[in-house]
Amino acid sequence: MVRWDITATDNMNKINLFKVLLFALVGGTITFTACSPTNEPITNNKPTAEPGGVTIEKPNGVLPGLFAINESGTQIQFSMGNLQYTQSTATWSFAEHQYDFIGTDNVTGGSVSHYANNSDSKNGTDLADKIDLFGWSGSTGVAKWGISISIDYTDYSGNFKDWGQNVISNGGNKANQWRMLTENEWYYLLNTRANASTLKGVARINLNADGSEYANGLILLPDNWTAPAGISFKSGFASEWSVQAYADYQTFTLEEWSKLESAGVVFLPASGFCYGTDVDYVGNSGDYWSATPYDESSAWYLYFYSDEAYMSHSTRYNGQAVRLVQDAK
Repeated sequence: MVRWDITATDNMNKINLFKVLLFALVGGTITFTACSPTNEPITNNKPTAEPGGVTIEKPNGVLPGLFAINESGTQIQFSMGNLQYTQSTATWSFAEHQYDFIGTDNVTGGSVSHYANNSDSKNGTDLADKIDLFGWSGSTGVAKWGISISIDYTDYSGNFKDWGQNVISNGGNKANQWRMLTENEWYYLLNTRANASTLKGVARINLNADGSEYANGLILLPDNWTAPAGISFKSGFASEWSVQAYADYQTFTLEEWSKLESAGVVFLPASGFCYGTDVDYVGNSGDYWSATPYDESSAWYLYFYSDEAYMSHSTRYNGQAVRLVQDAK
């Protein structure tokens, strides 16, 4: 059962709203979209129906899996997708699905080309309106929230300013609901928690029947992992570095993925990175910021390819993915 909190806007006929609610009380089924005061759709609290008929509850954008991040046993839950920002409306949101990413469309102009390993790249001319690759968010830098094409690290200066402070439209729609993992927390989750080596692995998710549309990435299993019936997971990494190596290691259909997600699994897509207006290694590498600075010009981040995953440090002006978390309640 899903509870819907409904607020009538000024332009909604309150008599009709009363009729709708009365219909619900006598057993009717209602599907409609609530609106904010600006008449924009509000999508938080809406369950997502995935292929295969599995309905995955994502209240306020929170995924169900629990992940330990320190020796004290503190656990977190991941957001439903990578962070996105739409410049024209100044709106923060999460990707609709964990496997969604903007890729080469983070920049306008130019054309998409392919490396020998089949990853995509694009030499653009400016940031697109909607982006999901950000420079590191420094508290005193002029590149606020890392939204910039500047390749001057001083534009991203200062201590960390958490993206989770922002109002995220499908992540609770309130400020200060989310946060970033620190370098130590990422490291613990990946390498130190109980059975850590068996709770991660690379994979491809086929997004259509013939596999012509897909997402490569890193899968993280929750602490209390139990495989869904009929699903097997292969932990670890491929022996070679390439786009195809993800698929050769293991591939899931959308129906299989929906079962994995309902069991608390997290997927970090290999969304590439951005340098100025150049987007590179889309489909091959995943680059995810942490909240921890390394020095005045760089910060810690998680990076992975088909054959490895490590914590390292990157220059602050590099555009990388952001995946927010909440402390488990």
